Amino acid sequence: MTRPTSLRRTAAHSPARRELLRGAAATAAIGAVPAGAAFAQAAYPTKPVSVLVPFPPGSATDAILRALAVPVEKALGQPVVVENRPGAAGTMASGIVAQSKNPDGYQIAVAPATLFKVPHMQKVPYDPLKDLTYIMGFSGYTFALVVPETSPWKTYEDFIAYAKANPGKINVGTSGAASTGHAATMRMVQKTGADLNHVPFKGGAEVLQAFVGGHINAVLDGGWAQVEKQGKGRVLLAFTAKRMPRLPNVPTALEVGINHVARSPIGLVGPKGMDPKVVKTLHDAFKGALDDPKYRGYLETFDLENAYLSGEDWYALAQRMWVDERKVLESLDMLPK
Repeated sequence: MTRPTSLRRTAAHSPARRELLRGAAATAAIGAVPAGAAFAQAAYPTKPVSVLVPFPPGSATDAILRALAVPVEKALGQPVVVENRPGAAGTMASGIVAQSKNPDGYQIAVAPATLFKVPHMQKVPYDPLKDLTYIMGFSGYTFALVVPETSPWKTYEDFIAYAKANPGKINVGTSGAASTGHAATMRMVQKTGADLNHVPFKGGAEVLQAFVGGHINAVLDGGWAQVEKQGKGRVLLAFTAKRMPRLPNVPTALEVGINHVARSPIGLVGPKGMDPKVVKTLHDAFKGALDDPKYRGYLETFDLENAYLSGEDWYALAQRMWVDERKVLESLDMLPK
């Protein structure tokens, strides 16, 4: 049994064999250089770009991304595919991207403010500040407490008075556990002592469907403006720094003694390690699309902010919110023990 092994070893190390292997390797190397160089020099993008949206179809976020996709496609010269990835209080999409090992720019995501809340409340397999590339901030939600137009509550005071007189009878829907609306609801409960039932959904579209269908008594979320404009909802309280210009008679939470402003910016993120040139290409394409009339129309429809941020400013805001949101959660006793 040892003789064949010896013969194979001798053949493998013969001069003729070594020359043959060197020649084959050289030929392979010559052929590989142009292919590798061509790949490195290929202009991005050369195939469709996927944008993961963290909420279901029909939500405000879904609507504005699909509107943006049209002018972005023209700028990139490739299709932009919007994929819905609801769940985890709006962090599913950015979580997928944060765990990606392929930072080639062909899969990016929309990140909402809950990205800076959820990891404080539960263990996640990524670090939002270290495992993502911040491409651009572009909008933000306006949060408000909304009740059905047919409800007996004409003011915020009416609503709270009823909640106190009927503990556990009012169901308030939000986009999910640990969502911005959840935190605002808890702050309202903490301040007033009202016994409210928090009902989490997978996104704005689902919570509004439940609201219109009469399955919940109120909603505290972003993206509510559409039902209000359709005459199906009455806004009782705004969780904004100042009164909304469109609804000047609606008080802010600050005015009624609730020290809480629901900041909820949204922006684009990609995996860590993205080529800066690819990041710039994406940034420029999306920034240029922010003037699109259809997109601007959706901002008005859903009362969303027009809030562009460069990648650097978007990351700086993320760093601040990471610290601030932990303080908010701690003050609401929402952090794990």
